[in-house]
Amino acid sequence: MDNKFMLPCGVDMENTEGLKNAYETHPDGGFEAVVSAEKLPALITELAGLIKEPVFFFLELPDENSADDSGWTTYYLDNCTSEVISVLIKEYGSLLAGDGVCRFGFGGNESGGEIYVKLYKVISVYPADEEMLRGTLKAFGKFGMEQTSPLVTPWELISEENPAVCVRAEEDGISLFDLPEMLKNAGMYRAE
Repeated sequence: MDNKFMLPCGVDMENTEGLKNAYETHPDGGFEAVVSAEKLPALITELAGLIKEPVFFFLELPDENSADDSGWTTYYLDNCTSEVISVLIKEYGSLLAGDGVCRFGFGGNESGGEIYVKLYKVISVYPADEEMLRGTLKAFGKFGMEQTSPLVTPWELISEENPAVCVRAEEDGISLFDLPEMLKNAGMYRAE
């Protein structure tokens, strides 16, 4: 099997040399990580399962009328059980992982642990306690991620000679921009 690092389908960058499945530890106890696209949904599932219930899901979508990347709208789905999060990831995980323009994550309503999947699918993990910290390191090992410093992310590779393009992903005519309305009856709301 080819060990080439794969970007999500919604991110296009010609030269990905230097990207590998890896993570970096921050002095505050958190982590920053990158993982190849084919592993991303499973890693997110594993990491989200480490957050103590109740769990919230958040989705950040770029404002369509914003001229730069400063305009974002955030949506929340609060007080979820781990089963609800598992269904959410099962149903929409490949769309979340493949989209090039959204940011999303999961957090503990009470525990404070959080996973934040940012642009270019760079992942930040903020463990709430020692149990989540150990589980995060175990998950990184399970997915073949090595500890490194400094971590190379797509951000470091972007240049005039190596531009990156991010686009929306769609599955069966559905994009993440449809998700807030689709999950409205489940309690998803727009942050004010």
